[in-house]
Amino acid sequence: MKKNLLKVLATVCAVSTLSYASTLRVSVPAYSDDTKPGFEKIVADFEKANPSIDVKLEVGSWSSWQQKIQTDFFSGGNADLIYSTRGWVPTYVGGGKLEALDSYLSKEDLAQFPNSLLEAAKVNGKLYALPSVTSARNLYVNLDLIKKAGAKVPTTWNELKEAAVKVSKKTDAAGFGIQGKEVEMEKYFYYALWNFGGSVLDKTVGGTKSALNSPEALKAAKFYNSLIKEGASQKNVASYNREDLQELFKQGKLAMMITHGVLAEQIKSEGHNINFVQTDVPGMDSSKKGTTLGVIDAVHLSKNSKVKEDAVKFLMFSNKPQYQADWIAKANLLPVTHAAGKEKEFEAKHLQAMISAVPNAKFAFIHTKGTKIIDILRNELQAMYAGKKTPEQAMNSAHKKINRAARR
Repeated sequence: MKKNLLKVLATVCAVSTLSYASTLRVSVPAYSDDTKPGFEKIVADFEKANPSIDVKLEVGSWSSWQQKIQTDFFSGGNADLIYSTRGWVPTYVGGGKLEALDSYLSKEDLAQFPNSLLEAAKVNGKLYALPSVTSARNLYVNLDLIKKAGAKVPTTWNELKEAAVKVSKKTDAAGFGIQGKEVEMEKYFYYALWNFGGSVLDKTVGGTKSALNSPEALKAAKFYNSLIKEGASQKNVASYNREDLQELFKQGKLAMMITHGVLAEQIKSEGHNINFVQTDVPGMDSSKKGTTLGVIDAVHLSKNSKVKEDAVKFLMFSNKPQYQADWIAKANLLPVTHAAGKEKEFEAKHLQAMISAVPNAKFAFIHTKGTKIIDILRNELQAMYAGKKTPEQAMNSAHKKINRAARR
């Protein structure tokens, strides 16, 4: 009788415990084939350490990630923790979809992250996104093509143009690749824009008007346009995305391009016989490194989450150095905490090249109308790259349209 009673009590306790277990949904886009198994390991370890929390992991494709998030928010079926990009944050905040993290994180928690990454993810002074992964861009140079053309690895933009012209004239390859469509297309313009002293908006965060009517912006547009006109870039620029340029480089048909560390890993893993260097983006003079693009992806806490404390607990748990080293390094990207940067996985040469570029990195603007502003700039740049508009026409048109979009 006693044994039967104990069994009943044990069953009741088990059912009671299960009924009070919380369910936490986590949505993550796949950066590589290692993203899902990397997060599955985090989830398994977290659930073992927190048996009262059940984590439901969702891993999807980057190509449809923005549409998925928008659809989930619209239907109210969004996850508690959502990994996406820093650039989308103002839109989500403006729509009341995100919870500020400031009150959930201690000073010790925040001290794990470089302050520059935290500041870049704030909106109206509040932390609505915690950095999840970062990267910086390098200039890739095919040394054999440069040598064959009698040029040198450029440290300034004038040297880059000189080398690009020589390669295009003296070899069968294109000198400098210019991205003309899709993901980061507009950011490829930022390399010249920023180093010539220009910007898209008057402020990186909280901008209210376009800055594309400046002499610096026009100079940058003219510079890229001159490379195209003089045959120093690949032909039909507007038809090339980032991956297309990387394929050209891997085939030895492109001497120079700017991209992230994954290209170096692809050259190695795919067995391409390319003698190259992964170096700094050029500056205006050889005594100072140029400004490059820094990219931050981030993780957000949903406003409608019923398990915010559990979500933040998972968030900090997932940022342990060994977990970042597992999935971030395998995606050829960089960690977001001081401690993770010391893991041996980030000692790889191509990742160190990106790490060395981080101090000279600048982050793209964020704005509630960011998607619209980017679409405007992309369309105007494509028109210029295709020869349908002059640099003056493209910059003036972009300036007027962006001003209208930013005020709405």
